[in-house]
Amino acid sequence: MTDVPPPRSSSRPIPRLIQERRWWLLPLLLWGLLVGLSLQMQITRISEQSVEVALEGARNMFRMVMLTRNWNASHGGVYVPVTPETPPNRYLEHPRRDVTTTDGVALTMVNPAYMTRLIGNMSAEDGGVRFHLTSLRPVQPANRADSWEVKSLLSFEGGAREATVIEAGPDGSQLRYMAPLVVQESCLSCHEKQGYRVGDVRGGLSVSQRYAPIEAASADAIRQSALAHAAAFLVVVVVGWGLLELLRRRWLELAGKMTELEEAHGQLLQSEKMASIGVLAAGVAHEINNPVGFVGSNLSTLKSYSEELVALLESCRAGRATEADFVAADFDYLKTDLAELIRESRDGLERVRKIVSDLKDFSRVDRAEWQEADLNAGIECTLNVVWNELKYKADVVRAYDPSQPRVACLPAQINQVAMNLLINAAHAIAERGVITVRTGHDADWAWIEVEDTGVGMPPEVLKHIFDPFYTTKPVGKGTGLGLSISYDIVRKHGGRIDVTSEPGRGSRFRVCLPLRTNSQGE
Repeated sequence: MTDVPPPRSSSRPIPRLIQERRWWLLPLLLWGLLVGLSLQMQITRISEQSVEVALEGARNMFRMVMLTRNWNASHGGVYVPVTPETPPNRYLEHPRRDVTTTDGVALTMVNPAYMTRLIGNMSAEDGGVRFHLTSLRPVQPANRADSWEVKSLLSFEGGAREATVIEAGPDGSQLRYMAPLVVQESCLSCHEKQGYRVGDVRGGLSVSQRYAPIEAASADAIRQSALAHAAAFLVVVVVGWGLLELLRRRWLELAGKMTELEEAHGQLLQSEKMASIGVLAAGVAHEINNPVGFVGSNLSTLKSYSEELVALLESCRAGRATEADFVAADFDYLKTDLAELIRESRDGLERVRKIVSDLKDFSRVDRAEWQEADLNAGIECTLNVVWNELKYKADVVRAYDPSQPRVACLPAQINQVAMNLLINAAHAIAERGVITVRTGHDADWAWIEVEDTGVGMPPEVLKHIFDPFYTTKPVGKGTGLGLSISYDIVRKHGGRIDVTSEPGRGSRFRVCLPLRTNSQGE
């Protein structure tokens, strides 16, 4: 699989979880833990269900034996022929234990206990369930309880209803179940002389059955569950990894596109700045050319005056100068005009110095970081820089707030916003109008307002004025980026731009900047 190269640096870094695949192991590890936990819960549930199934089977066997015993007891015992397998029960004391039929067949009584023992022997020989009738006070030694049965019988006397255990047996593991035998009215004929009363626990019947088949079925179910969980884990890992890889590629492609978009935006911003610089350069050049022009003209006149004065001084030094020479040179006029030329030249050079200083303050090339700025001073220097764009179209009215606080900002960018608004205001005026520049503040905001008496804008135009490349100016008059860039600058400062406009009555732009903000770079 061909990898996608990481994009060039962008202001929106790619999350490490997407860029570095090793972080993908974290959700996969979490998924593995969840699958393992689910499998463990499934194994526990299968084991519990297996035990419950085996236990329910033992309970059913116990119930069947008890039904048989109850039937026997309700009929006072049953008689069967005496055989080697069913000899008379020597532990049964009953006056009619042994009888003979009219045809001479010897019969012996099988009471419930004896019948239970016979059924247990048959079941054990068949390799199935084993029954053991037992008591803490057994009449027959074969009914003596083992250690587990003793614990169970003692628990029955304490109120327990049943006991169960899984333990190793001669044929593998076995499940043992035991429940108490409670004395009933039909039992007193045989057990009353032992001191029992109705409701007493006289012993218990334990049921033992092989647990190996149930364990095998449980192991098979656990194996199938493990395979299903493993398959689910692998499917999710493969699909999840593929989706993450697809997401990573899409994210890297998107990051690359974002980088290209940011570069394009930067180029457009630079293009707009260059267009603004072109406008400024033309205006500044015009403003500088005027004083430079008359300073140059004055220097030419001063050169002519200096030549005449030098010639007059040479004549004076040679002793040839007369009053007529001074009159011919118009010395009084030269003396007066010379001072005026020097004053005008100094004023022109001061004008040039002021334009250069304002241009420097406008761009703040020596201070490109966040700082506390005077908005009034920034607007004033911006007005001086763009004056050539305004003076032929409008009268500028200044309405500054004298108590305007300093605002944390990037002054050069705020000056650029002011310049865009002022130039747009001039372009909105068809012949001659008024541009009013206001500043103000309240507890939370400081603002700059630029209002013009131009053509105004209808609502359908107002909805799009901050969209990039949207402009109502003729081709060649604007890029459609000025207001979009201004909007971005103000938004990055945590502020906003409010606009009100009405066709035929002009527009008003208000730039609001927060007074309490943490200075930060773009």
